Amino acid sequence: MKINMHDLYCLSNFIDYSLPIHEPLKHSNRIKYTCFDISENYVIFGATSGSLYLFNRCSGKFLHLIPNKHGPINHLAISVNEKYVAFSTNRSICVYAVNLSAQVAPQVIYTNLSSDQSVQVTCLHWTHDEKQFYYGDSRGQVNLVLLSSFMGHSLLNMTIHTILFLESPIIQIDDFESLLLVSNCSKCILCNTEYEEYKQIGNRTRDGAYGSCFAVSNNEAIQPSRIYCARPGSRFWEVDFEGDVIQTHQFKTALAIPPVKIHKVSESEIETIAKYEENDEMLDYQPQNLQFGKVQMLNQDFLLAYTELGLYVFDMRKSSIVLWCNQFERIVDCRVVNDDIVVFTQTGSLYSVRVLLMTQYVCELVRQEKLLECACCMRKNVKYFADKAREDYDMNVLNQIKNFLIDRQEYELLNDLSVIFDAIAQCEGNGDNNSSGGSSCTAERSISLGATAMHNKISKEQTTHGIYVLENAFCDNLKSQKSTEKPLKDALLTVTGKFGKNIIKYKFNVFSEEQQKLVHELIPTNERVLPFKDIRALCENDEEIVCRMKRNNSDTNTKNFNGQHISAEEKTIYNLYLICKSAKISNTNFVERYRDLFDSIGSARDLISLLDKLEQVMREHGDSELQAKKSCYEMYFNYLNAELIWEMDDFTRDYIRNGFILLNASNDIVRCDNCNFPLRFDNSCLYHDIGAVLLRYYWSRNEQVKCFDVLTQVPALFDILARFYLAENNLDKILSIVLNYGQPQLLQDIGKNFSLYAWARCFEQFVELQQGRLSCVNCECVTPVENVNRHFFYTWNCFLGIALDYLEAHDILTLILKWSNCIPNDAIDREFYTRCLLKA
Repeated sequence: MKINMHDLYCLSNFIDYSLPIHEPLKHSNRIKYTCFDISENYVIFGATSGSLYLFNRCSGKFLHLIPNKHGPINHLAISVNEKYVAFSTNRSICVYAVNLSAQVAPQVIYTNLSSDQSVQVTCLHWTHDEKQFYYGDSRGQVNLVLLSSFMGHSLLNMTIHTILFLESPIIQIDDFESLLLVSNCSKCILCNTEYEEYKQIGNRTRDGAYGSCFAVSNNEAIQPSRIYCARPGSRFWEVDFEGDVIQTHQFKTALAIPPVKIHKVSESEIETIAKYEENDEMLDYQPQNLQFGKVQMLNQDFLLAYTELGLYVFDMRKSSIVLWCNQFERIVDCRVVNDDIVVFTQTGSLYSVRVLLMTQYVCELVRQEKLLECACCMRKNVKYFADKAREDYDMNVLNQIKNFLIDRQEYELLNDLSVIFDAIAQCEGNGDNNSSGGSSCTAERSISLGATAMHNKISKEQTTHGIYVLENAFCDNLKSQKSTEKPLKDALLTVTGKFGKNIIKYKFNVFSEEQQKLVHELIPTNERVLPFKDIRALCENDEEIVCRMKRNNSDTNTKNFNGQHISAEEKTIYNLYLICKSAKISNTNFVERYRDLFDSIGSARDLISLLDKLEQVMREHGDSELQAKKSCYEMYFNYLNAELIWEMDDFTRDYIRNGFILLNASNDIVRCDNCNFPLRFDNSCLYHDIGAVLLRYYWSRNEQVKCFDVLTQVPALFDILARFYLAENNLDKILSIVLNYGQPQLLQDIGKNFSLYAWARCFEQFVELQQGRLSCVNCECVTPVENVNRHFFYTWNCFLGIALDYLEAHDILTLILKWSNCIPNDAIDREFYTRCLLKA
């Protein structure tokens, strides 16, 4: 059947499944359905009880209950061939092997998720081979679940591999052959899992839940396969399979049209007439600024999207709206199965509708003998049906409407439809006479097809040079191609599990300029700009390449394009290098990406040796010696459990000490004139917990020399030294530390152990401090210091406020009176004296 720019569509074949699906729940008001999926033969619901409810899709009959003890179900998905059901709870990922035999107990296997209870599964997606499925979670990870089976019958085990790390929750996952499409709250990533390539689609990030999907064509010559990515403002990106944005479809203004009404079989004649007599064209419909969190294809022709309040169908080939409908109450989820759209609502109801051409719909009404409804539908769209009749459509079946209206004496309605019946009669006459008009129509169609083919050829030629010819006014891809500024694609990082523990990307062609400089030696020059298809062709013709997915398990080495062997250790080092660089670019701690790898290394010395080699690789790729050392230490310290320092050997402990000093070294330290020990400094500290354990270890073993060696270079650990002296009741040392450290919290913690005598000594040293004379913790000599207040020393208000927490009012007022000559007139606020009066 021919489809042209003027086709109209409707929603028909309405089915309400709500009554049969709630039959199993009729004896419990507590259990509610939370999610669903539908396939050729089944409808399956997840419930708050944790159980699965299986129904026959065609009959609506309840088939089976699968209990689950792991908590309420929040997502589920049926595999392509209906063999398995994957579902998730707050704590676990589960798989149910569909078996309706009464003699076999339901088989459910599960694995626990992260120990972090805040992590939630956000989407599930099966691959076509049923051997694996993907799930995304709220922390931005995409995980691959592999199923193992025995003789293809009994499910035995499943394993989970994290394959992609992003920075925000995963919204939707789709796949086609070796391509994986992942959409999160900020971007879409296209992954070639076979050749381990990752590309961010487009340069413009977004903030919100926007989905994406593949649109695979059966005829690439006429309709190329595409990817569609939802964008803010009711827009969609049209993307080719190389990950390049071809054009942007804008539907915000175009959606200012009336919604369609759903045809329901149970409607009475009065309801039917009333529905079609509503004049929607007189209403003022505003543009719709929508956010589509999930999109999917409908019959390879249309794109289906939904919001909580509406269902939307788009024809992306014509950049047009097929229809939208607002007759569902609070949509939770939608699925497409065959020709049907299945809608699940917040009330737990389930509905099915079908998108039909208006011509198909009215012909179906005639066959169902719903002639009045057919006549009303035709009157609402007179011009449309008249045009269809003139285009040689087989519309003569509608002549039954004419006789029906004459018998009912509906002459007004008959008059309104007369132009349609005249067009049908004209078409029948033209067909009988085989008039020249038919030849003219055929010629016009041939010219149109020829022009379209020529346009496609021109567009293809221009596209190969990076120029896109865009057909509609909603496109925004006509900006200058000269700009070289691109955002950092920090999301394109690491894959583990099925594709290797951590993968080196020799063919990585999507780095920005900054990143290309970082990995230029890893990527051959002639391959940095190759698209997926060209790299694939190169790989297929290059006998030197060993494909990881097809290699022998005993092969521990790989080869790059230059034929050079790369050992497993070198591969690991290069991957650690990429992880480290991506962490710097995105300012994110990626310790989870290498934790398992570090755990698998035999000893602490082996790990240090690996980090030394990683440092050498960083220096070879342009990092300075200092920066390379810092980067390696940061990776190690992010991974290190500080308490393990007690169990380490001296070599490892010295390595940690040197790294801690290196990361916290500072030239902005005021030192004692006598012994060069720190007097004033910035008390901020990286990895303070590691430094604290080091000092406690040295102090407990009477290695004060090593302890003071660390303190001399990292005085930010003076708070730990203060507690050592507190345990020894060494008041003079404590006072110097507390006042020189300049942190009120430390004085609050230590001050509760001070006696009145200690507070009097503290007053004395505080006066010295305010006058720019600092007492050394090490040699107790006094050194004059200029600009003493620039390092956030205590003010009188702060100091006295803390002292008042532990002293009686008359004691602190006595001390103030004693040192009144050293206190500026405006140094103490009135609020302090008010507190003294209240405490007295």
